Amino acid sequence: MNQAPALREMIHGNTNSQYETAYFDDQAKNDAILRATVLIEDSFNFRSIFHKIGRSPLIVYRAYYSKPIQRFLYVNIFVIMILAFFESPSSLSYSSDITKPKFYLTKYEFPCGILEMIDIFCLLLFFLDVVVKSYLVGRKQVLKSPWLLSYYAIIFVSLIDCIVSLSLGCQETVRIRRYLRPFFLVQCSSLMKKTIKSLKRSLPQIISVFVLLVIHLYLFSIIGMLIFPRYYAQYSQKNETTRASNPNDTFPIIDEKVYVKNQAFSSIKNSFINLLVLITTSNNPDVTIQSYSENRLAALYYVVFLLIGMYSLMSLFIAVIYNQFKGFFQDSMMSSVFRQSLAVRAAFWVLYERFNSDRKLPVISKTPIVYVIKKLSISKRRKEYLNKVLDDSISGINENSEIEVFVDMELFEKLFLDHLNEDISDEYEEILDSNSYERRNSSVVMMNNLKRNLKRFFLSKFYLFLASIITIINIGCITGELHFMENLDDNGTNKPLSVVIFAFSTFYMAEHLVKLWTLNIKRYLTNYLDLLDGIISSVFFVTQVVQLIIYKRTYMSNEEMKNYDYSTSLWGISRVINMLLIFRLIHLAPSVKVMYAVVSTAIDIFRSLKPLFGIMASVYYIYALLGIQLFSEKIRPDSFDKYNKSILNEYCGTYKQLSFWVNNFNDLYSALIVLWNLMVVNDWFVIVEAYVDVTSDWSRLYFYFWWALCPVIMLNMCVSLILDLFLLKWEKTIEVKTSSYSIKTPLIKSIHRLFSDAKWKPDDKKINGELIKHSYLDFNRMIHSFSHEDEDF
Repeated sequence: MNQAPALREMIHGNTNSQYETAYFDDQAKNDAILRATVLIEDSFNFRSIFHKIGRSPLIVYRAYYSKPIQRFLYVNIFVIMILAFFESPSSLSYSSDITKPKFYLTKYEFPCGILEMIDIFCLLLFFLDVVVKSYLVGRKQVLKSPWLLSYYAIIFVSLIDCIVSLSLGCQETVRIRRYLRPFFLVQCSSLMKKTIKSLKRSLPQIISVFVLLVIHLYLFSIIGMLIFPRYYAQYSQKNETTRASNPNDTFPIIDEKVYVKNQAFSSIKNSFINLLVLITTSNNPDVTIQSYSENRLAALYYVVFLLIGMYSLMSLFIAVIYNQFKGFFQDSMMSSVFRQSLAVRAAFWVLYERFNSDRKLPVISKTPIVYVIKKLSISKRRKEYLNKVLDDSISGINENSEIEVFVDMELFEKLFLDHLNEDISDEYEEILDSNSYERRNSSVVMMNNLKRNLKRFFLSKFYLFLASIITIINIGCITGELHFMENLDDNGTNKPLSVVIFAFSTFYMAEHLVKLWTLNIKRYLTNYLDLLDGIISSVFFVTQVVQLIIYKRTYMSNEEMKNYDYSTSLWGISRVINMLLIFRLIHLAPSVKVMYAVVSTAIDIFRSLKPLFGIMASVYYIYALLGIQLFSEKIRPDSFDKYNKSILNEYCGTYKQLSFWVNNFNDLYSALIVLWNLMVVNDWFVIVEAYVDVTSDWSRLYFYFWWALCPVIMLNMCVSLILDLFLLKWEKTIEVKTSSYSIKTPLIKSIHRLFSDAKWKPDDKKINGELIKHSYLDFNRMIHSFSHEDEDF
């Protein structure tokens, strides 16, 4: 076959170009193109290649992993997870405060059957999902996969539970299916599974540290009871009549001695509980005051306790977890890079087998590669770029169009491993625009010069710093506006600063309109920072204009401020939106190497830690449901009139005194907020003691296990992974010359690209050894034909 024409001929619509078709008369060759296409798509999506490769399964496979289907599955997961907010007990109330019946008791409960039918529908969709997955990977892979087997089991149990609920009129006390729903979230992410596996490996070390912590608490509990008296002698003061007869007394006059119970060490249980709370610093220095006021040497006991417990043993948790998760990103990304290389190598052998099976060299012709690029589910611009790279790579070889050009394995892998995910350069944009109307029409040369100069200005460092200074002045105006409003009288206004802020909104809007005109709109829309900046600026300008139209002004008097709710007024909304423009300062980050590493890591946290956030969300979900099961409706406004035996009531404040009525487990939303407050650990013992008062001491286990699970383990996991991510990015950052940190350097990068250099490429022996294990493709003969070390296989 003749070679494909050059890139520019293809772009401008040559219908005879082989870029325009992807079919052969031989169906086997078409199937090979389809297999190679799917394998390349597996590569840049980091998917496993161990699935069926027949024509029908591959058509289903591509449809299943298409964006609409995958997004639909995510929506299905979201729907089934959010059902718990509407199921009984419903979270549909204005407030969680049980002392406000007007807002709390007016909850809407759905009739029985509506939510259950939605639940069944979602479960049937999940069943269809697992059936399709099983069909694509085959029975052998299903039997080897505990996740797929668990998928079947959980769907079956959930459907049975739904049927039981409907048969009992939705009055059952326990809904098992609600506790199983987070599985659907976890099973959709391979990184979540890897995180759980790493956590499972670290459990023995974590348990060992917990044992040391318990020994430490018990030892100091006993020591505290031995060195501190059970009762302290205190002296009451004389009454006011006696004091009045001695007006010159500057110190209290002692009347009689009384004995006060030592609240911190009254029993072994209370000692252990108080020291456990102290190690979280939640009751410090409250619990130490009584002993310290009697003898200042008592402070040494607490200092030694905290040095060993909080600053040593609690830090040891971070060390153990970090040691286990050290290199977690590196291992995960290396696994992803290996999957990429494996898929690309498999695609090469698939094309080789069908198109060049009679040759003795591992090469394939250019034509099938062009067809594979044509079929890939990527943007048209990306396809054009790959075709250009392919043409450039073999330039000089294909001088005679009658001679068929071949591509070797190295060039094939470089094309689909290095160039498929890289940024498309500005030089390529110039090539694509070289025959545009503006360049060919001399009447718009002056306009082009203006656009070019404006583009150069917007991309210059001078404009970057100028825009940042303007943003800082804008934020300063809002701060000054709020400050001056505090000193205005009822008839005063903030008119001058409001006018200045309106001018800023106009400037931002004009700035982005000019950017849209001068810069390529596709480039503008694909730059996340510019796009976010443009959206915020547009909304800010619109709110200012709407306020001007409605009120005929953009400012409000102090008297008007008293009658308006900031959160719902246009003035307050516009100021909040204006404050969001502080993110414009992030544009400065690429200009400073240290700042670039910190800011880019902070941004990458939200993307790279999604697996951990998903696991934390699942833990929150399950634990909140368990809390509802155990403590729902246990606390009422009159609960503490009857129960008032908490050991902390006398000196730390109580649940009732602190008005903690919103901290309850009466619905899922309230339960999640309580768990969040417990994770923060500030005054967490107040909530614990309240529920112990209205239930029993066994309730402590629920809260103490949560403290161990979330603040100690999960948050330390988060710290460890953030530290690992930062060190990894910093190591890569210092390898790059400072000059590369220009304003043209993209701020948000995929962490996978940190491993794109040659030293992270997997070994050929390992790749070939894995390919031979494929159940549906026979690579053994081809690999052995070109291997110089046959004995290794």
